[in-house]
Amino acid sequence: MTKQVIGLAVGAAMVLAFAAIGVARDKDKEEDKDVVEARKDVLDVLKAVEDGKGDKDLADKADAIKKKDVELNNLMRVFKLKEKGGLGFGEKPDDKSGMEAKIIELSRTERGPAKEKLKKESKDLIKLAQLNIAMAEIGKPHFPGNKGGKTKKDWEKWFDDQKQAAKELIEAVKKEDGKAVAKAAKDLLSTCTDCHADFRKN
Repeated sequence: MTKQVIGLAVGAAMVLAFAAIGVARDKDKEEDKDVVEARKDVLDVLKAVEDGKGDKDLADKADAIKKKDVELNNLMRVFKLKEKGGLGFGEKPDDKSGMEAKIIELSRTERGPAKEKLKKESKDLIKLAQLNIAMAEIGKPHFPGNKGGKTKKDWEKWFDDQKQAAKELIEAVKKEDGKAVAKAAKDLLSTCTDCHADFRKN
């Protein structure tokens, strides 16, 4: 093979490689766009919860999101660390903070946070709870079908339990009751892990 032919072959390979990278980048941008749009949908429902909208209004918004064929995984991304596309925890969230991470932190002790910390974080903790109420409504229409003997009734029960635990978290925060905050956080975490165990098995 001549040097010219070798050069052409190497050049063609490089063109194909760069084209593949370009396609991958375009795919990443498309996925990022999907995540951004999903976050907007979640924030819209969260705003409705914050405004005190009733269950029917929330359910209608959730049904509208499902009709747009938004992937549940993209919607659930809000719980992840901020650096991984989540909302993060707090008014000015650190990249390493996240809603799920905060729930885990709250659930680690029986006594829960001290009153001083609850006072400081009350607004953000209530928002965390309200996000769970929003996601409980958003998740319901995304039933993936029966799995391992679990049915739609089980699916909806997990979300009802999630909503109830979130409401209990709000009340505990308002009462500055660290022990009740920890219990509500544990209940929230259980609804997530148990539902994932039943319906998100690979």
